Amino acid sequence: MLSERIHMSSSARTKAVRIDVLICAALVALMSAASARAQSTVDSSLTVQAILPPGTFNQPTTMAFLAPNDFLILEKTTGEVHRVLNGAVQPAPVLTVPVNSSSERGLLGIAINTQVPPSVFLYFTEAPVLNAAPIANRVYRYTWSPGLGQLVSPTLILDLPVLDGPNHDGGVLVLGPPGQFPGVGDGAALYTVIGDLNRNGQLQNNATGAAPDDRGVIFRVQQNGAAVPGNPFTPYCSVTTAQTCVNDAGCAVGQTCQTRVARYYAYGVRNSFGLGLDPVTGALWDTENGPASMDEINLVPPGMNSGWIDLMGPDSLDPNTPATLFNMPGAGLTYSDPEFSFTTTVAPTAIVFPDGSSLGSAYDDVALVAENNNGQIYALPLNPTRTGFALSGTLADLVADSQTQANELLFGSDFGAVTDLEFGPDGDLYAVDIALGTVYRIAGPAPAIPVLPGVALGLLVALLGAAAVARLAARS
Repeated sequence: MLSERIHMSSSARTKAVRIDVLICAALVALMSAASARAQSTVDSSLTVQAILPPGTFNQPTTMAFLAPNDFLILEKTTGEVHRVLNGAVQPAPVLTVPVNSSSERGLLGIAINTQVPPSVFLYFTEAPVLNAAPIANRVYRYTWSPGLGQLVSPTLILDLPVLDGPNHDGGVLVLGPPGQFPGVGDGAALYTVIGDLNRNGQLQNNATGAAPDDRGVIFRVQQNGAAVPGNPFTPYCSVTTAQTCVNDAGCAVGQTCQTRVARYYAYGVRNSFGLGLDPVTGALWDTENGPASMDEINLVPPGMNSGWIDLMGPDSLDPNTPATLFNMPGAGLTYSDPEFSFTTTVAPTAIVFPDGSSLGSAYDDVALVAENNNGQIYALPLNPTRTGFALSGTLADLVADSQTQANELLFGSDFGAVTDLEFGPDGDLYAVDIALGTVYRIAGPAPAIPVLPGVALGLLVALLGAAAVARLAARS
């Protein structure tokens, strides 16, 4: 099976698309099976509770908190953004956008900044009307109007491709710590990811393929869509790729300067449903979905080349080598093996770090990763520097060779398909279940983070960030 992944021929691409379709179809089967079981964690000190009845939402994808006991949640297929206030879904959506929801398209990602009033960022596959032919995958910034209880004043931040598709659209949004870029929103960097959309260009490590086209990359931009100063990649000429440039005048006649790469943080990504920032180190992590094997969990340093199409999973298990990869100017040779791989696909989704949560100190040094295929959540212990995982026994090679081995990492089970994990202002863990149409709260024995209103919540976030830095210094 590993040899089938060396190059994505047309037959291999057809197979990969078929697998993705099967994953989507599996949601239907999971709904009836998982709803009959009780969701649980292996830790008896934690409690799991559906905060709303199963079926409340139509394929919910992601959520984000406006304030304590107040969050927004997205529906993939309807394009509706719903508000859940004090445990109750409000009567009308706060926003409805026209989406194309075929395959992995739809209303996919949300992030909310800390300013007052908050800005709300949404990633969705935009269409002229619901389920018409798609226009683009786009990120918009909205303003939350507390008086109206609505999202208003949309501003286009990123205009991204949607073809070939319809799968590998990515869509997760994550905001970094506030205050890094004063004058743009609350100063936080905005990260998002888009999959390869079944293309095969330079961004998929085909050196002779099409120039960068915003497919298969992780973006890091300011909240107005501009590149973050210090991003890793240097614009270069479309054919003479070793030639860097500022604009088209710096390239030979007939070539263009690839200025768009200034917004990229990483490339070579097949598809991802999970981005997460470690609150202790500030480092970015992702989950990545393999075609038929070798799903990945990656630490994402600036400029990372994730290896797709040539490499998935550890280099030692793949006939290809990093020497076959396309190295984008500015960052150099930046491939590194995944921090963990699943030989048997689980379709990993969200990744979060519970440091300081209500789950308790036993979880301060782990990463939690959700998945689609089995309705499970895994807990992976971090090494002392939080740059990888500290595993032993059958997992010492950092590869789960079977589902039995993957289950050694089991944290929670019997969900339908968890597509998002978020820690709330109360310190509890919230899990969005796209298959069962609800949200679960996983609460621990530790005292909850104090509930503070309004602006104080933003100050709390900053204080927690400072405390995390102090903890890291103490560990080093």
